[in-house]
Amino acid sequence: MFHGLNNQYLYSAYKLTATFADKIGNIKSGTGTCFFVKNKFDMLCMITNRHVLDFSFNKKNKPLEDSLKYSLHSIEICGKYASPGSDYPIGETKFSITPKVKFSHDQHNDIACVFPLCVTENKVARIDYFVPYEFLATSDDFDSKLMICDFLAFPGFPEWHDKSANRPILRTGTISSDPRFDYSYDDFVKGACIAYEAFSFSGSSGSPVFAVQKGPKPGNGIIFHGFRELKLIGINAGHLKVTDRAYRDKENAVKAHSGISYLYKSSAILDVIDANSADV
Repeated sequence: MFHGLNNQYLYSAYKLTATFADKIGNIKSGTGTCFFVKNKFDMLCMITNRHVLDFSFNKKNKPLEDSLKYSLHSIEICGKYASPGSDYPIGETKFSITPKVKFSHDQHNDIACVFPLCVTENKVARIDYFVPYEFLATSDDFDSKLMICDFLAFPGFPEWHDKSANRPILRTGTISSDPRFDYSYDDFVKGACIAYEAFSFSGSSGSPVFAVQKGPKPGNGIIFHGFRELKLIGINAGHLKVTDRAYRDKENAVKAHSGISYLYKSSAILDVIDANSADV
């Protein structure tokens, strides 16, 4: 299969721990996935989901009083760095960044960006695995180059990641909804979304989603009309659930994975990272 992926793309996923605090010192924390991209200013931006960094986002899953009183206190990131002259991961990089976060102008887009990056505690953030700017799919790509059934891959840190070495794992899926349009599911999923058939779980929030290469890459002087290069097409944001019909009591019903996950498009990520840094 011609997919354009190699082991290096696995390490584009970094583990993120977000800590929230209220005014009297109570602490709550959670983990997810983040990744780094270059913007048009050739500067690195950290990308994750808004619900990972904004305690009040999607309040239906949290007590209202908690959503209102907890604010982001710190962001800690852990990943791998490469050996000199190679993409081989040889060690662990761990650092904290100032939680100065920027969100999409569309409040429905579950996207958060930290830019410019400011590392705390006098540490150096070694970020060897990032996504180049030209790899991000644009609106034109969604209109003409991406199709239903295109194969996707998303690295991240669900519960089943490699815990002995703190490495991400990669899962796969296929585009389910028409990528030319925004997918919506009732009042739960809105914004610049695509539905895809894949099993994302808790911890995969914030994972980069790649549309793998389609067809063999043509050489010089050769034209292959079915070819499409590998692209970052968005950020995984969650999955849809169904109620197990064996439970008639709705309060005690088990919510099962529907097999459908959803992502927010890279075109919406571009809108955030390419805005002037003064707007952060």
